[in-house]
Amino acid sequence: MTLKKAIRTIVGMMIGLSLCMGLQAQSLLKNTVSIQAVKQPLGDVLTIISNASNVTFSYNTKVINRDSLVTVHAVNKPLSEVLRMIFNASYEFKESGSYIIIRRRPVSTSTVRTQSGTVQDFYWIQGRVVDEENGEPLSDVTVYEKKQLISALTDQKGRFAMKLKSKYPVAALSVSKSGYADTSLDLKAKQHQEVSIALQKEYVPALAVVADTGMTTPSSEPILVQEEQPAEDVERKWITNIFVSTKQKIQSLNLKKFYTTKVYQISLLPSIGTHGRMNAQVTNQVSINLLGGYSGGTDGFEVGTLFNMTKRHVRGVQVAGLFNLVGGKVKGTQVSCLYNESGDTVRGVQVSGLVNVAKKVVKGMQIASLVNVAASVQGVQIGLINITGSREGSSIGLINISKGRKTRVGFVLRLPRKEKV
Repeated sequence: MTLKKAIRTIVGMMIGLSLCMGLQAQSLLKNTVSIQAVKQPLGDVLTIISNASNVTFSYNTKVINRDSLVTVHAVNKPLSEVLRMIFNASYEFKESGSYIIIRRRPVSTSTVRTQSGTVQDFYWIQGRVVDEENGEPLSDVTVYEKKQLISALTDQKGRFAMKLKSKYPVAALSVSKSGYADTSLDLKAKQHQEVSIALQKEYVPALAVVADTGMTTPSSEPILVQEEQPAEDVERKWITNIFVSTKQKIQSLNLKKFYTTKVYQISLLPSIGTHGRMNAQVTNQVSINLLGGYSGGTDGFEVGTLFNMTKRHVRGVQVAGLFNLVGGKVKGTQVSCLYNESGDTVRGVQVSGLVNVAKKVVKGMQIASLVNVAASVQGVQIGLINITGSREGSSIGLINISKGRKTRVGFVLRLPRKEKV
């Protein structure tokens, strides 16, 4: 064999090998399949197809029910066509090596469907929110505009409507629901618009079942992440059922990651005021509640004719005709005629006509005509009954109860003692 012939032979073999590899590398979904199945479990049907076409299926059993019954008749049909006969249009098939991944087809994330101009001071944005995975409508989703602090909750059909001010050039919509990833979209102002928004669940990697062997392999298909619950939540207390609506509580749950600050707010009652139902997400420098209010926090001064409820912290002065209820820390002064409560530490003074409560440490003073309660006191309690879970601090009252000490009865001044080493 001459050198020229040898080279031609080698080149021919390489071309033939490339063609074979190309044929092997062609889409697995183009492989032909023949199958006859009448009301057989989906898992068994996929196993038969897998063995016949030399492919491996991967899918999430939380999404696809292996026990559902399937009827399919196919003779030398492309695998993609056979799979389409088994699954409806809401599923898609993607190749990865020798695997075919079966998963739900995601719907569009957010699209503007219609627009119409307006020269008015206000314009409407309405639309629908769905689950990205299955296209089902999502209820109790919060749709809000951060700058204007205007929000809406979706109904059972996933519908919402918002009236926004035209003075802002852009409407920056944010969409939040507990258990779902937040999403946002910017829309032009001064136009009535209808939008379609899809939310994606918050996920961690799950395990997918390989149909032909039953083995498990890592998959991109996910399961829902469980959110942590706050240690102290004002909205769990019985008194909030009287003043805070269910919609307000749902919105607060959806907006755990969003808080903002404003100079002032004025409210008649919770959800009736300058910030509407967004009030629990706002920290104010000055807060005036004509009857009562519910805010995210106070950094300055807050007064309520009847009550003040604060989701997070208070720094400054808080005065109420009946009660003050704070979920977080108090740094400053709380004054009320009946009841003060801090869900965390008090650094300052609590003064009440009846009861003061601090769920953690009081670094300052509690003064009440009836009862003072604190987990620990690094200061003074003055009241008829004083209760603390520590041996620190001083108590002046008729009955003083502290951890590790006997109950003292009478006008007793209990001074702190140093622990023996």
